[in-house]
This record gives sequence, C-alpha cells and structure tokens, in this order.
Amino acid sequence: MTQMNSEIPSPSTRGDSTREALIGAAIDVFGRDGFDASSTRAISEAAGVNQALIGYHFGGKPGLYLAALKSIADNVVARVGPLLASIEAELEDRDAAAQDSTDAGRAVVLLQQITDAMVTMLTSDASTAWARLILREQQDPSDGFDVLYEGVMHRLLAVTTRLVARALPADATDEHCKLTALTIIGQALVFRAARAAAMRYMEWPRLTASEIKAIQAQLRRNVAAIVAAEVRS
Repeated sequence: MTQMNSEIPSPSTRGDSTREALIGAAIDVFGRDGFDASSTRAISEAAGVNQALIGYHFGGKPGLYLAALKSIADNVVARVGPLLASIEAELEDRDAAAQDSTDAGRAVVLLQQITDAMVTMLTSDASTAWARLILREQQDPSDGFDVLYEGVMHRLLAVTTRLVARALPADATDEHCKLTALTIIGQALVFRAARAAAMRYMEWPRLTASEIKAIQAQLRRNVAAIVAAEVRS
C-alpha cells in the first residue's frame, strides 16, 4: 500500500505554491497572448487556482505581469549568474594588476564560456515559455522592461563588453566594444529567437546534445574570429 503523506501544508507553503503556479501560468499566457489580450481568468484557470487570488497575491494583472518578468530575470540569473560572478571577480583582480600579454587570450576564453552558457540556457526546454515573453518585451517594451534589463540583461552585456575591451585592448565605454558585445551575445540568441528557421535550415528534427555542442563550438570559433578581426582593424 502506498504510504500517504499526512502532513498538512502550512498556509505559507500553500501561499508560496499558489504564487508559483500563478507566475508559471502567467509567463506562459502573457508570452503567448501579450499583456492586453491575456485575461486573469485564463491565467487562473491555467494555474488551477481561484481568480481572486491574483488580486490577493499580486494586486491585479499588472502586478502579476511584473512578478512574471521578475521570475524570468531570476531564472536567467540562476543559470548564468554564477559564471558572471566568477568573471566579475577575475576582472576585478586583473584590473588591480598590470595588464599583461595573457589578458587578451584569457578574455577570449571567458567570452567563449559566456556563449557556451547562453547556448545551453537558450536551447533548453525550460527557456521556451519565458523566451516568448522576453521577445515580446524586446519588440514592444512595457514599463516592466526595466525588470528584465536591470535584473540581468545589463549585467550580462556589461561583463561581455569588459571582456571585449580587455581582449582588444580598448576602453569598455567605446561604442565599438559595446557593439561587439551585442553581436557576440546575439549569436546565441538566434537559436531561440529564430529557432524554427535555424532548425529547418540545419535540417535538425530536434536539438540533441550533439547539435548543442556543434552550436557551442561554432560560436567559440566565431568569438575568436571576431576578436581577431577587431584587433587587426
């Protein structure tokens, strides 16, 4: 006989699970239909909870939308944050020391680690729902865009730009360093933002570990080539 858990969840535990269910449903519904076309009824039904709980937990649809964006930012940080933190710490150590000839090569390696991590994240099934909402915010930013930008995007781009500047070397505030950083990150984004086209063109029925490794290897070569071209220019 299967043993049943006799413990009754505490009100706070039930509240947390309800919030998480609503946020998960909101990410899916907002990403699919957009803010204006999404109803709180559709979200609550997808979450399997009473519609009134949206007001109780989030104060209404706008509050739930912001919570959904915050959850996405937190998810991205959970995946790439540790790598960014380690790179930031290494950059601080190197900034405190005199730059030497190994800095450029090390910067390229770290840039390649960023693209590896981005590909791993963006090709994962977990990113499917929240990527749709991110793309909506990119195309038509709402007041909530700052939640995504300040929560993770700016940090990712800033670290990438600092690495580009160290690889060249150049000033991280220079426009071409920022543009180079954007193009490096953009190479990984295409495999989520234009995934259907990429899959059809590559004639891949699905993404397996082999395809993901091939993408990562190509982006590592691209990063090295981009930096080398910038150095020569």
